[in-house]
Amino acid sequence: MQNRADRRLRLFQIVSALVLVLLLARLWQLQVIQGDYYSKKATNNRLALLPISAPRGPIVDRRGEVLATSRMAYTISAMPLEFLDRDGEVRLLSELLGISVQDIEAKIAGQTEGRYGIPYQPARLMEDAPPEVVVRVSEHQVDLPGVIIEDEPYRSYPKGSVAGQLIGYVGQISLEELQQLGSKGYRGRDRIGKAGLEREFEDQLRGKDGAIEVEVDSLARPVGTMGKEPAASGATLVLTIDSAVQRAAEEALRAQLATLRAGKYKNARAGAAVAIDARTGEVIALASEPGYDPGWFVPRISDQHWQQVSGTVSALFNRAISGAYPPGSVFKPFTAAAALEAGVVSLTEKFLCSPSESQHYYGMRCSVWSKGTSHGRQNLFQGMVNSCNIVFYELGRRLTADQMAAMARQFGLSYPTGSKNLPPGSSGSVPDSSVRTFMPGERLSYAIGQQVTVTPLQMAAAYAGIAMRGPVPRPYVVRQVLGADGAVQEAFSPTVERTAALSTRTWDYLHASLLEVTRTGTAAWAFRGFATPVAGKTGTAQAPPGDPHGWFVGWAPADKPEIVVAVMIERGGGGGTAAAPVARAIFEAYEASFHPAAAETGTSAAPGAADGGVTPGASNASRPPDGVVD
Repeated sequence: MQNRADRRLRLFQIVSALVLVLLLARLWQLQVIQGDYYSKKATNNRLALLPISAPRGPIVDRRGEVLATSRMAYTISAMPLEFLDRDGEVRLLSELLGISVQDIEAKIAGQTEGRYGIPYQPARLMEDAPPEVVVRVSEHQVDLPGVIIEDEPYRSYPKGSVAGQLIGYVGQISLEELQQLGSKGYRGRDRIGKAGLEREFEDQLRGKDGAIEVEVDSLARPVGTMGKEPAASGATLVLTIDSAVQRAAEEALRAQLATLRAGKYKNARAGAAVAIDARTGEVIALASEPGYDPGWFVPRISDQHWQQVSGTVSALFNRAISGAYPPGSVFKPFTAAAALEAGVVSLTEKFLCSPSESQHYYGMRCSVWSKGTSHGRQNLFQGMVNSCNIVFYELGRRLTADQMAAMARQFGLSYPTGSKNLPPGSSGSVPDSSVRTFMPGERLSYAIGQQVTVTPLQMAAAYAGIAMRGPVPRPYVVRQVLGADGAVQEAFSPTVERTAALSTRTWDYLHASLLEVTRTGTAAWAFRGFATPVAGKTGTAQAPPGDPHGWFVGWAPADKPEIVVAVMIERGGGGGTAAAPVARAIFEAYEASFHPAAAETGTSAAPGAADGGVTPGASNASRPPDGVVD
């Protein structure tokens, strides 16, 4: 018995010794090896950071006009851990804010629960609170210890809908966005850029949030303030946009759409206009209708405004950069250039425009035949000025689709515009034989721009290439990114995206014929009396089963290009009556903004005008709009 008791005692002593050794080893590990780690963790558990939202950086136009900025406004938030009588305080809040108890509890749960919940941070109950609500809550502050009134930056757009689609809007970060951006320090209560430049330049505009360091107890309740790091404002975007020209473009589009709907074209509800500097690619105006006021999304968009922007004709779709449309006759300069460069036509050859010729072109017709007339014999110059389809059907018969596509691609059609600082857009389509086989009749319609699609921005850049005799600029809309101290963080400069190589004869032909379009051709009525000489082309793109899209693309001054304007009216009918008047309004706004002295006197400094390059009222200029076919 004694021996058994001794064995048990020794076993107990051995086990006790082992346990003691293990405890000492663990204590050594915690104190010596991981001491710093647990010391920091204990400190972090004792301290918490309350964020201070940074104001987003402003967005200004090329002259410093503010298009987007931040304003301070009140947010009423709940600190749920501070409630003394949660049910009673939530009921009182419901009365003061006009929000149901269920909605208040849901907002609190959204902030404090779940994977991204942070219990000690304020839960927003009412953003951008009206002053009268703030006063009501302030009067009951004693009864609401778990409620705070925060002074926060909110996005503001002083010019309303001007450049709204280009600028875009901000909104509450979604769960999906938070999962993607959480590593960048975003939190569940952040607002981020959702569209347009607000989205493209989110990293630069967001700024750096500050924080208040507070001490919390074991239940995560704040018990004191330990320090504060102020927020740093985001960078400033300096755009190439001229807000006066931008406003004029938007107003002209809206007015023209209303006029067209009041007349024959009841479905003319959308359109786009682009103005770029032909020499640099700077985007001076980029308008898409219908548009929207980004301020509608601050702090959250109402049901009424959401229905307005997301209707059948969406205002969220930027037609200027994302809308791919058949160009119709504004494609004809590229067909003519392909034919001249291939040597399949001369400048003196004439073609007969007559209904009797229809049999040679698979029954296809010239647009003027429906008016009971025809162009008669036309050479290539007259064919461009009068937009005679027969002339271009014949070119399409002589050319391959590959030849026409290759010429269009020299000017950037079918490629992204290459801009680094514009929201992503469509590339359009200029197909060739590698994509599909073209039947002979399809090549004829290809020649008049019916087998391809382009965006208004692409067309503006392509015509800049014609205007400048080769260099096709890369459009860009942001000139500089400035830090809070005014220092340049990033600058964007003009870039030639590609260069079209044509003979001098072809360049001269394009410039002369496109100038004549606005003097005596299909755009003469729209530009009657305009002092600055304009070169351009109208287009009427068929888009069955509805009415055609109207186009005008051109530049001014004709012989010393500064600005290129592209206008497209969805379902607006002929380009001469639907799109060209909008283009003229944009040219006029450009003159007033960039050459105010000449605009006031009506005597533009343009060399072409001084040389008698424009003859207002000449030839077709006096005919009424209904007489303009293309």
